[in-house]
Amino acid sequence: MSDGTLTGQVALVEDDYSLVINRGGEAGVALGMVFSVYSATGQVITDPESGRELGRLTREKLQVRVFEVHPLFARAHTFVRTNDFHGLLGLPFVAPRHEEVVTVDVGDTVELVSEARGSLRATWPGY
Repeated sequence: MSDGTLTGQVALVEDDYSLVINRGGEAGVALGMVFSVYSATGQVITDPESGRELGRLTREKLQVRVFEVHPLFARAHTFVRTNDFHGLLGLPFVAPRHEEVVTVDVGDTVELVSEARGSLRATWPGY
């Protein structure tokens, strides 16, 4: 975790809908937080003049929302970024507006993009 941003990695891919993040309550993870999942390795950007590596280009694979928090890990699931059913739908790791499956791997980086707004219990009675 650098510069105050909450980051971690995918520790386990449970199924087509859920994964485990290697950060939990002790790191400040709370119910309802939204994390972006990025590839563990990004495309290398090389300076054509010097041949020096300038950095890596990372792209968001998808976003997941935390539904269960433990001290050292958290479980999260995919969701659709719409207002349908509070934006929480069980969809497989599918790219938005495409029919292609997104591959999520252990070791992929996760980064907090949205703080929890109250408890999920207030918006989703099943939790």
